Amino acid sequence: MRDALAEPLRLVTEPLAALGRGLATVGAVAADVQELRTRLAQTIAERDEAVASASRVASLEREITELQAVLDLRSTIRFSSVAVQVVARDFEIGRRLVVIDRGARDGIQVGDVVIGAGNTLAGRVIEVSDASAQVRLISDPEFSVTAEIASTGAIGLIKGRGANPLAFEDIDSLREVPIGAEVTTSGIELSQTLRSAFPRGLSIGRVVTLSDQAGTVIKNAEVESILELDAARTLLVILNYRGGLPLPSDAP
Repeated sequence: MRDALAEPLRLVTEPLAALGRGLATVGAVAADVQELRTRLAQTIAERDEAVASASRVASLEREITELQAVLDLRSTIRFSSVAVQVVARDFEIGRRLVVIDRGARDGIQVGDVVIGAGNTLAGRVIEVSDASAQVRLISDPEFSVTAEIASTGAIGLIKGRGANPLAFEDIDSLREVPIGAEVTTSGIELSQTLRSAFPRGLSIGRVVTLSDQAGTVIKNAEVESILELDAARTLLVILNYRGGLPLPSDAP
């Protein structure tokens, strides 16, 4: 009898709970967009007040352009996201890490993908605290991602190299790799639970050099990142994309 009564109650309460979560998400997105708009307006006002300092005005102009680009991106991507500010950088030899001003209380988790203006891959979250998180940039030597040139079908592995251009390695020598071609994440997806750690189609950069030795089965290239990784201040963290192999606890 108890089970018979519990079932109708569950059917009523679960949709209500889902509705509540949906409304909370909508509210959070609206607040986040409003915060971006407020920061943009404040930066424009600060620029107008700083006309006496040419270097300061140039810096503010760059920030305004970045804020506007991220605001535009926020309104067009298909994923749920949260805007973040870079508050610290760790660019010691062999590292390219940044700290952002949002964390677990904003829904950020380890493994979340981080993007910048122009729907460009910036990195991935590697550590999270309540109010902040650490991001490994794509320029970090420990970062790698499968990438492609969509126009030719060339697929290879992008690896970070610090201040140097990104390495684009292990490309089939039969595939064309034009200088200037755009490189994007390949985002291979076999199922909802077995797919690439990164969504497909995120821009990475453009090919600047090519090493193609005769008689070899693979070739390598260098890619210049589109995003100014060392100077980026405003980024977006994607909250609702889960890629990579499922955790053992989630496996059937």
